[in-house]
Amino acid sequence: MSFSQHLQYIYSVRGLLLEGLGVSLIIAFAAVIIGFVIGVVLAMIKIAPKNNLFIKILDKIADLYITVIRGTPMLVQLLIMYGVVLVAFKNNPTNLVVPIISFGINSGAYMAEIIRSGINSVDKGQMEAGRSLGLSWSTTMFKIIIPQAIKTVIPTIFNEIIILVKETSVVCYIVLRIGGKQVWDLLGIAEKLGLNKPAYYMSLIFSVAIMYLVVVLILTLVQKLIERRLAKNERT
Repeated sequence: MSFSQHLQYIYSVRGLLLEGLGVSLIIAFAAVIIGFVIGVVLAMIKIAPKNNLFIKILDKIADLYITVIRGTPMLVQLLIMYGVVLVAFKNNPTNLVVPIISFGINSGAYMAEIIRSGINSVDKGQMEAGRSLGLSWSTTMFKIIIPQAIKTVIPTIFNEIIILVKETSVVCYIVLRIGGKQVWDLLGIAEKLGLNKPAYYMSLIFSVAIMYLVVVLILTLVQKLIERRLAKNERT
């Protein structure tokens, strides 16, 4: 079978591959938002003054959460969520909530460490200055410290987003539906098409790799543009 025949076949199924990519990106970017929110909350808990029992208990829970999530594979977490924790959602007409929450919870543990390291990199005098102006600890943190921390960790956050986009490939192990209709992520649709056309299987896999690469390159470009804009704002 000639190379041109492989190209023609890939071109003929481009719509299905793009639909699969769309599903993967919906899961990834929705999960990033959830992960970022979880990460901020966990980072706040980790760096908050441990001056009462409630904060101490939350700190231990945060430690356990981060240790468990970072210490187990994403695929295992997804299968546990799909088959046990979020089993009530898996038979819904639209069950994308299962992988979105699963990836969001996973990303939250990594975001927490990223944001915490960014907060710790901010000069401690910033907190003291805010408190001396009569601001509360939380107000100083959200209005002064965290905005500076986010600027510092933008490259690392984008690395986490890129990793998350690529990790969505494991979604092919579960059944996805939107409006009662079964859908597939990018790798999932390639696997399905490959089963029907084994001769084109590797061409489909190479196409998936190229599509992921293009997405990663676009995200990398966006990251560089944001970094340049922030650097320009700091100089002006």
